[in-house]
Amino acid sequence: AVPTATHTPSPTPTVTPTPRPRPPSTGGGGGGGSSPRPRCTNGTVVPNPTANADLVRDCVQLLTIKATLEGRISTAMRLNWSENSSIDTWEGVTVTIDGTPQRVVSLDLNISGKTLAGSIPPTLSRLTGLQTLNLANNEFAGRIPVGLRALVSLQVLDFSNNRLSGSMPTDLGSIATLQTLHLANNSLTGSIPTSLVGLSALRSLSLAGNRFSGCIPNALARVAQNDLSAIELSFCDPVPPTATPTVTRPAPARPIAPVGRQLFLPLVYK
Repeated sequence: AVPTATHTPSPTPTVTPTPRPRPPSTGGGGGGGSSPRPRCTNGTVVPNPTANADLVRDCVQLLTIKATLEGRISTAMRLNWSENSSIDTWEGVTVTIDGTPQRVVSLDLNISGKTLAGSIPPTLSRLTGLQTLNLANNEFAGRIPVGLRALVSLQVLDFSNNRLSGSMPTDLGSIATLQTLHLANNSLTGSIPTSLVGLSALRSLSLAGNRFSGCIPNALARVAQNDLSAIELSFCDPVPPTATPTVTRPAPARPIAPVGRQLFLPLVYK
């Protein structure tokens, strides 16, 4: 018998593709898993970025939220914030002048001729050097973000004359340094947080022109400048009328019985 030859096919070699080199990052969105190029460290937007690391972080944060703040507005209305210009020339931004490390201490976007129409990003709370946060007279919509209590140096908070809705965050009452709180003329609802009574430094309070319900915490009446009478809500506890003081009169003295007259005549000796 002729032996049958058995043919075993050769295994197909596995070809490992050569990985393509990643393109260098350009500082955009950081696609492909690569880390974006750090912004604000070019020496133009932040002077001496190595010594001002906190200001670099503030700068990055502002550039990150810029589009959220602007919303859908025309190019002419957009903020002039750019990593190609010094941060102290940015609209609405104030930086500490003296000393290092420097910080952004004021964000005042109540800018004449500009109307921003975005929302208030929660990451504003990362600008922990802020002393003034003024977003008044714009068209910001949505809710007031929770977490602003992280702004431990904040003295002025003004979100008045916007289109904000929802309830007032209770953690606003945890900003111990707050002196001015203006939220008037929005569409805020719910009750006025009782936590506001803990703001011992508060000097000016404006809440009118909203849709609050419930009652006004009595302790807020102590704020020197307020518009509580315009909220059209009553105080939580009735304010007692001024009591008429009770005058305790002394009991009339008893009349003293008259003492009989005694006539003393001189003695005449003869």
